[in-house]
Formats: sequence, C-alpha cells, structure tokens
Amino acid sequence: MRIRIKKLAALGFAALLALQLAACADSGTPAKSEDSTTESKKSTENGAEGDVKFATIMVTNNDWAMTLAKAGEDACAQYGYEHITMNPENDIQKQIDLVQSCISQGVNGFYIQTVDSKAIAPILTQAAEKGLYVFTMTDMKDALESYDNVFFADYDHKAAGAKSADAVAEALDGKGKVGIIAGLAGADNTTQRSEGFRTQIKEKYNGIEVVNEINCDWDRAVAMNAAEDMITGNPDIGAFYCMGEEMAWGVLEAVQNSGKDIKVVTIDASSQTVQMVMDGEMYACIGCPPKAFSAPAVDMLHDLLDGRNVDQIYGVEPTYMTQETASLDQADY
Repeated sequence: MRIRIKKLAALGFAALLALQLAACADSGTPAKSEDSTTESKKSTENGAEGDVKFATIMVTNNDWAMTLAKAGEDACAQYGYEHITMNPENDIQKQIDLVQSCISQGVNGFYIQTVDSKAIAPILTQAAEKGLYVFTMTDMKDALESYDNVFFADYDHKAAGAKSADAVAEALDGKGKVGIIAGLAGADNTTQRSEGFRTQIKEKYNGIEVVNEINCDWDRAVAMNAAEDMITGNPDIGAFYCMGEEMAWGVLEAVQNSGKDIKVVTIDASSQTVQMVMDGEMYACIGCPPKAFSAPAVDMLHDLLDGRNVDQIYGVEPTYMTQETASLDQADY
C-alpha cells in the first residue's frame, strides 16, 4: 500500500510541475521559433559552441607565404582557435586535396592563396556548400559570389603590375629594354601581374621593349639563372621587373655579378627589400602585405561566429616606394 501511495504522490507532483511550466509559457516566455532553432544549429555547426579551426592554405613556403600563415596563426591565438598551415608546394592537385581535407576535418574556415583559380573553384564551391567560411581573392568573385559565406581580399595584381611598369619607365627615362621575371606559370597572380605590366607598357611607354618573360616559380636561384641568361642574350638590357621579392634578390645578385647598371623593380616590400631600395640597390618595390590577407579573415570569422555581419570584400592596400620615399616604417613585414 505504501508503494502505491508513493507512486500516486509522484504522479501528482509531475502533473503539478507540468501545470506550472505551462503557466510560465502562457505568461510571456516565447517558444523557440523554427528560425532560431536553425540559427542555433548553424552556430553549432560552424564551431561557435565548440573548438574552432582555421586554416591558411598557401601556394608555397617562401618568406611571403610563411608570413601570411604566421599572421593567421597569431590572429587565431588571440581567440583561442586552432590554426592549421597547409602548403601544396605549387601543385594545384595538392591544393585541391588540402581543401578537401579542410572539409573532412570540419575546419570552420580558411584563407586560400590559390595556385589556379579556375581549377580550384569547384572544390571551393563544395566547401561553401558544406557551410565552411571561405576567404580568397577577388578574382574568384564571379565563380563564388552567389555564396554568402565566401569572402574576398581585394588586392589588384594587375594594378601592381601596371605600377611596376611605371617604375621601370621612370628608371629608364622611358626608353630601353626590360626582362620580366615571372612567378609560377598559370598561377593567377603571375598571369595578372604580367598582363598589368605588359598592358601599361604597350599603352603608355612605346620606347620600352620587353625582351623576354621567364617563369621562375618564385624561386631565388632559378630567377638568378634566368637573369644571367637575359643579360647574356641582351647586353644592353636596362631593367628587370620581378613579380616577387625572393626572385628579385636572385636577380639583383646576377646584376651585381655582371657589373652592369641594371635597375630592378619588384613586387613585395619586406624590410629586407625596403632596405635595398633605401640603399639604392633596387630601384623600387610595390607592396603586397601578407598580413592583410589571412589575419583579417580570422577576425571576420570571429565576427561571423558571433552572429555579426561583415562585408564580403575587404581591401588590401599596396605601398609604392623608391629610394626617395622608402622607409622601414612602410615595410609590409
């Protein structure tokens, strides 16, 4: 009999508790809507309620790219996020595989410095459809702008190439021969930096002749050899346009070994390169600040996971320095 009484008492207590909860609901406490449930699910899936992972996918492990990755790592450390550095070694298939790895590992977001925008677009689309936050360059906008979780760093490689042409023209007083030391064949930044330079030369500087363009894969030793060959084949060459500073260092070595007065203009403005410009070893440098790509993406990811809106395009401003204007305060890294 005691057991039956206890059971009845328990049932009575449960009924009373249910009535009290119903009264609370009727007194103004809103029920969770379908929209709020969806938002909560989205927040959890994107890591706002758990460990957050962010990856920086570079092209290769040169100084510029390592600074890019380190900036992303430092930004992640501020928020307690896990950071993963991924290096495909200039190989587009490896880069595609690394994006797939990000999807498989449940990475919340990543910044990618693309080897080939057209080839990488399909896997980036898959990443966006899986809910990852994708940060890349504006030349991917046409392919990915339909996704509101894809964001673009706006650095104009063509404009950097055009500004390099202006610097070469200034160095040569509008007349002479120039060799182009290019990056990785087929890479987006290589193609655009070449097009920007060549278009500017063609449209504005009829007295300047481009004698050759050699792809040197962002490698210092390869660039040095290419410059030596161009100097041998064109003894009156007056300038080199280098698409990256590590290649420019190799070119500068070739120029110094030749004993000729050949001007060197480069994209990238590390403190080492800026010092060379200040010392008159290089004629000019055009900045492409690596810290302005991955690190802001981490800040944006933090805002997004907190439910805040961010602009889909964020600007990356280049610097331009000659010996008259250069200072280490302006160095990109």
